[in-house]
Amino acid sequence: MYKRLLEYLRPYIGRLGIAMICMVILAATTAGMAWLLQPALDTALSGGNIEYIYLIPGAVVLLYTIKGFAYFGQSYLMGWIGQRIIYDLRDQIYGRLTAQSLNFFTHRKTGELLARISYDVTLVQAAVSTSVTALMRDSMTIIFLIGVIFYQDWMLALIAMVVFPVIIYPILRFGRKMRSATYDGQVVMGEMSSLVEETVGGIRVVKAFGMEAYERERFASLIGGFMTHQMRVLRVNAMSFPIMELVAGFGIAGVLLYGGLRVASGEASAGTLMSFLAAVIMLYEPVKRLSGANNQIQQGLAAAERVFDILDEDIVVKDAEQAIELPAFQQDIRFESLGLRYAGSNKAVLSNIQLTIKAGQVVALVGRSGAGKSSLANLVPRFMDATEGRVLLDGHDVRDLSQESLRQQIALVTQDVILFNDTVLQNIAYGHNDIDRERVESIAKAANAHDFIMQLPQGYETMIGERGVILSGGQRQRLSLARALLKDAPILILDEATSSLDTESEQLVQQAIDRLMTGRTVLVIAHRLSTIRHADCIVVLDDGGIAQMGQHDELLVQGGLYAELYRMQFESQFESEVEVQRA
Repeated sequence: MYKRLLEYLRPYIGRLGIAMICMVILAATTAGMAWLLQPALDTALSGGNIEYIYLIPGAVVLLYTIKGFAYFGQSYLMGWIGQRIIYDLRDQIYGRLTAQSLNFFTHRKTGELLARISYDVTLVQAAVSTSVTALMRDSMTIIFLIGVIFYQDWMLALIAMVVFPVIIYPILRFGRKMRSATYDGQVVMGEMSSLVEETVGGIRVVKAFGMEAYERERFASLIGGFMTHQMRVLRVNAMSFPIMELVAGFGIAGVLLYGGLRVASGEASAGTLMSFLAAVIMLYEPVKRLSGANNQIQQGLAAAERVFDILDEDIVVKDAEQAIELPAFQQDIRFESLGLRYAGSNKAVLSNIQLTIKAGQVVALVGRSGAGKSSLANLVPRFMDATEGRVLLDGHDVRDLSQESLRQQIALVTQDVILFNDTVLQNIAYGHNDIDRERVESIAKAANAHDFIMQLPQGYETMIGERGVILSGGQRQRLSLARALLKDAPILILDEATSSLDTESEQLVQQAIDRLMTGRTVLVIAHRLSTIRHADCIVVLDDGGIAQMGQHDELLVQGGLYAELYRMQFESQFESEVEVQRA
């Protein structure tokens, strides 16, 4: 997995190469400082050579200057690479999410997806850029310092290196603990995000039922769990330092003991020992930092599991390799032996659907809740694919068409109106690069929306807030209808748009719907049966299959499910209407 993460560095190999050169220079100057201590102590300060008193301080200033430039170079370049990795990952995740079919989102929480694209990606970035920086820089520093100590005294160097194998074990052990604790914390973070998103989205219901205290308890439980996992992470980090210090202490103690005896016996100079000791102390510092880098890597790997879970999810609905462009729709929409099952379920949502909708017809889908009305409509714009049979537009299987050309010819108006936190103008012209202001206003008038828009503070430039929060239900629905009118697509899928509106708003919306339906092929998902009395064909779905088909008057005379549903909605009118039809 870490190898896969490192692939994100590949596009920036040039900058990475320059950063590595800076790291080499940084490591060399660090080792150079340790090496300079020997002539400084043995020659300059002992009075052996007066010239060194002037040269060594100048050399120190030069080394620190070079070190400063090298540090800035590697820090800035690796920081830039890290931010680009965040950009690339988030762009990939967002692209993957928008490419997924509706099935993907049925088992995913919005808050969890938000946590992965924000919190998890940040941890991945730390593993790829920050930790790579530490690994490269500190590994090079270690190599240069090892060279210095072996050059000065190979026996002392071997004594100092004895403790290195001991250091490996805690690094690996703490890394595994860090990865486990981090993954558990990320799961809780996703649940926290989901809870916040649900609570904010449903705040009216929360307040209406007096459930503020209950929701606070749920959130407190989650943040308590997150704190527990974070304390595990902190405990691992906190334990790493003293253990590494203790191991380093044994190495330095061994150097002092053996080196001190050699200086006392005259086999080595004090300057050599001090220079060696400084190099060893400098050597242990990057080794200890490597432990911290490993912890960061393990955190990043835990985050990467969750990020790659999104990136590796198959895109079920995608264009065929030789996808064709759909010509202008002219003939019909056909459902042939259609069947649909959702992933992970054995129960058929739709089965053996045989239906033809001719161009210009208005066809209504009715039935009990869960009968498959929305699922059938979602197959036309290919929001999901049928598991059996075919959906044909003018004889073309929708799976052979490019999704873009298919959806350009379909307009959609849903009962749950989706508006964006943008201006009224941008919401109506959604999907249009070149906005014709006059045409937008003309369309808004046709949708009975122009008058209320002009009463808003900035008219068409008014920001409507998240999901159009500043607008009433009827106003939101009319903006949605204006958006569909502006698209001017030959096929219209219309979820019942007036079911939750007051009488006045319903009349205005219904007028706009009538204008929208004119001259189009319309598939209506009907909840209020009064709105589809004049449909060319009413298709009654029951348990995923077609139970009845016909016009309103015919179906009332036949009896069966449609008559039962109609009776439930219009008990007082039903008997007299049936008698009239029979007469």
